[in-house]
Amino acid sequence: MGYQKHKNFMLRWLTKELTPQSHRIRKSIKKPDDNKTVHKKHSQSNKILRFRKSERHLHWAIAIPFMICYMTALILVFIYNPNPLKAHREIFSLIHRVSGVCLIILPLLAIIKSRKDIRMYYYNIKQAWVWTFEDVKWLVMMGLASISKRFKLPEQGKFNAAEKINFMMLMATYPLYVVTGMFIWLTNGALLSWIIHFGMALLATPLLIGHKFMATINPDTRIGLSGMINGYVDRHWAKHHYTKWYREHFEESPTPHHPQPQHAMTDDNLVPVPVETHAKTPQPVEAA
Repeated sequence: MGYQKHKNFMLRWLTKELTPQSHRIRKSIKKPDDNKTVHKKHSQSNKILRFRKSERHLHWAIAIPFMICYMTALILVFIYNPNPLKAHREIFSLIHRVSGVCLIILPLLAIIKSRKDIRMYYYNIKQAWVWTFEDVKWLVMMGLASISKRFKLPEQGKFNAAEKINFMMLMATYPLYVVTGMFIWLTNGALLSWIIHFGMALLATPLLIGHKFMATINPDTRIGLSGMINGYVDRHWAKHHYTKWYREHFEESPTPHHPQPQHAMTDDNLVPVPVETHAKTPQPVEAA
């Protein structure tokens, strides 16, 4: 009997002493994880979707084979044309032709794979080909704004004026690259095709250099390169450089009497998705 009382006393004492300690241990373990979760949510809120997966796939399906074509063309023209009997010419010629075929096939595959996003492609084309006075003004002031911050560039949409020129140049010359390249490859003495093919490459050179400089070297704009890698860019950077586009998709309507839901672009939608904003409703005050 005395042994049983002693056993019960020890059990009550252990329960009383160890239970609070275990709670403290569990709380100390959960607390850092909760902080990490809050920090993660906060950091994600600073990123917005700039380009969807289908846009990124199409971009690289064009950019990678085009750059291989361009670099091998430089080697063939400036190294092997003066001396056609130089070694390994056939290798660079084969790489140029294979990359040219990839420039035809890969973009088509990317479009077919993302055919559900066809409305988005039309939207991008419209954004590139529709110009306003603000776009012309942006081009004129671009040089001055890069020198002095006193010059403020006009607000831009999804693409700025320089990007629109690149877009238009690509759409206009892409079919000609393909047709003239096939004539050079499959026919003999296609001098006119070679002149057109080479001339378009010369016209594309300053645009290509400018695009690479802005995307990889210029510290003010290279931040946007992540948009073509993982799709997301810094919210404040996008608001500064593409103000019209940001306001259209990520800001609330300025109308005070009819507030619209905030918009957020996701990688699974063609159009901005409304994000519900929960406002606190006033509670009725009970009469005393």
